[in-house]
Amino acid sequence: MRNRILSTCALTGALVLGTAGAALAAEELGRVSAVSGTATAQQPGGEVRPLACGDPVYPGDTLRTGADSHVGVQLDDVATHLDPNSQVVIGRTDVNTPSARLLAGKVRMIDPRDEGEPAQLAVLDAEGHVKGNDAEAYLFSEKVGPYAMLCEWSDPLPVTRGNEKKVADPGDCVIAKPKEPLYTANAHDQRIPALAQECAPGPDLASINSPLNHLTPRDVASAGPMGSDMAGFGPVTAAASPDYVCDNAGICSPLIPLVVTEPDPVPACGPGIICKD
Repeated sequence: MRNRILSTCALTGALVLGTAGAALAAEELGRVSAVSGTATAQQPGGEVRPLACGDPVYPGDTLRTGADSHVGVQLDDVATHLDPNSQVVIGRTDVNTPSARLLAGKVRMIDPRDEGEPAQLAVLDAEGHVKGNDAEAYLFSEKVGPYAMLCEWSDPLPVTRGNEKKVADPGDCVIAKPKEPLYTANAHDQRIPALAQECAPGPDLASINSPLNHLTPRDVASAGPMGSDMAGFGPVTAAASPDYVCDNAGICSPLIPLVVTEPDPVPACGPGIICKD
């Protein structure tokens, strides 16, 4: 009798786990399109999963990158790339589009769509509404607390925080600091790289890099001069203007790692800061 009970329990447990696994697979949000170094995903209360090319990611996953590591995930049509030492929670919005909430570091979201509801790129209490955009989110900190920066390279990016709204035109950033209104400033000229350093295009990954098709390899990985008065970035160093090697598929890898410095604490619009209303 005891053996039968144990067998029944084991069978029930297997069925429950199988059902849970099937439900999770049915909710798959995307796949890993690029990975370099150490990157992981973790469901709330779940085990940490190392990420490799083509691995699935799910709503509620927290994606993490280690030092000198990058990971890119394809969420429906939207490509999302994490810089080193970054954390992002991925999911879906109320209108079933991909969402990415930055918890630490830097993230870039590339969306080739011209129609449909926007995806969401969020950091702290600021939200970027992404549709046809090439947007970035940064999380910085200063003595008064953390603050957010959302930058745009392609098309105007609406950014909201509660009842506030600002639009980042291409080459601009929206700055969201606590106890200050949203404001815009000139962006840097140093993008978070959209890389596929280890994921070679193939039948199973052919669609993963498709969002990059609307950008040239130079657009995807461009790095140019940036002034010391650009939003969120300090003076240029030798490592801040890397050369890139790109193949015919438009997949680019940096020869020198990108270096971005956190700005010194400054008032919203003071000397040395170019601000816009």
